[in-house]
Amino acid sequence: MRITGLKPQKRSNKRLSVFVDGEFAFSLDRTTVRQFGLKEGQPIDARLLTEVVLEDQWRHCRNYVLLLLSYRARSEKELRQRLTKKGYSPGVMERVLTELKQQGLVDDEKLARDYVVARVTIGHKGTHQVKQELLKMGFKPEAIIAALQSAPDETEAAKMVLEYFLPRYRRLDPFTRKRRLAGLLARRGFSPETVAELLSQLPAE
Repeated sequence: MRITGLKPQKRSNKRLSVFVDGEFAFSLDRTTVRQFGLKEGQPIDARLLTEVVLEDQWRHCRNYVLLLLSYRARSEKELRQRLTKKGYSPGVMERVLTELKQQGLVDDEKLARDYVVARVTIGHKGTHQVKQELLKMGFKPEAIIAALQSAPDETEAAKMVLEYFLPRYRRLDPFTRKRRLAGLLARRGFSPETVAELLSQLPAE
C-alpha cells in the first residue's frame, strides 16, 4: 500500500484527507501527519495504518475532553458517557481518561468534595440528600465517602432553612408547626439528629 494523497479538508483546515492507493482511506489531524512524517508516495503497511489511526483518535478524543472540561469540571462517568456517544473506542477512552486523571484534570474525589460543600453551604441541603445526588451522578462509593467525611456541618444550613420558613408557620399551633418543619427539613436531606436538635430549640409558643 502507498499513500497517494494528503489533501486539506473543506470543513476543517486542521485535518487532511488521506488517500491510499488512489482511494480515500480516512482523515487525520495535521499534527498526527507531522508526528509520523507521512508524505505522498510513502509506502505504508497495515500495522502503521492502525497505529496512525489510533493515535489520531486519541488526540481527537483528548481535545474533546479538554473542551468539555473548559466549561466545567465533570465526573469520570459523565465523560465516559459523552465519549461513548461520540463513538470513541474503549481503548482510546481509557488511555485519555487515565492520562487526564494522572494529571489531575479528571478528579472525582475533588469534584465530589466541591459539590458537597456547594450543596450544603449554598444550596442548604442536608448530607443525606447530597449523598443521594452523588449516587445518581455516578460517583464511586469511595469518592462519596471521602467527600461526606470532609463535608461542612449541616447544622448551620438547616438553621438557615428553618429561619426562612419559620415565619410562614407562626400561626400554626406548636405541634403542627414542628411537624411541618420536621418534614421540610427531612425532605431537604437533613439527618434526624439535626432536625430533632433544632426543633427542640424552638419556643413552645
